[in-house]
Amino acid sequence: MSDRTTAGGEALLLARLRRLWQSIDPAPDDLADRALFALDLDDLDTEFELLRLTDRGDALAGTRATAEPSASMVTHITFAGQSTTVMLAVGPAAARPDRRRIDGWIAPAGACRVVAHTAEGETLSTADETGRFVLADVPAGMLRLLIFLHRTAAEAAAGPPMPFVTPTVEV
Repeated sequence: MSDRTTAGGEALLLARLRRLWQSIDPAPDDLADRALFALDLDDLDTEFELLRLTDRGDALAGTRATAEPSASMVTHITFAGQSTTVMLAVGPAAARPDRRRIDGWIAPAGACRVVAHTAEGETLSTADETGRFVLADVPAGMLRLLIFLHRTAAEAAAGPPMPFVTPTVEV
């Protein structure tokens, strides 16, 4: 058998396998976007503490339960690290189903800069001295937060703060 025949047969076999897997187990439509979004933060040239997702409550229970999730439903998401906890309340933004409003609280409380990474880019916010911040209009979809918090005056004098980074979640 010639190399050309073998190569043609392999190409045909691989094409059939591709069609088979595309019909049985297709890749999610947003797979490329999710992968690029996750890789986007690899450009950070600083160390960070990754907070872990500890709780996500987006289902109503008992008499409040509905068959379908409501556009007005608020999702509560909590992230925790060794020294920092971030709680988010995610709800609809101004009657637009493709946008979200995020009210956040950081503990221990302290003023800091909050950067939300979404498919549209970065959205900036500032937490007040109580640790509260608002992202009033972010797109529905994948979200990752970077929180730049100085713990002490000595840390502030030492230079830029180490960011706390949440895992990527869908809002």
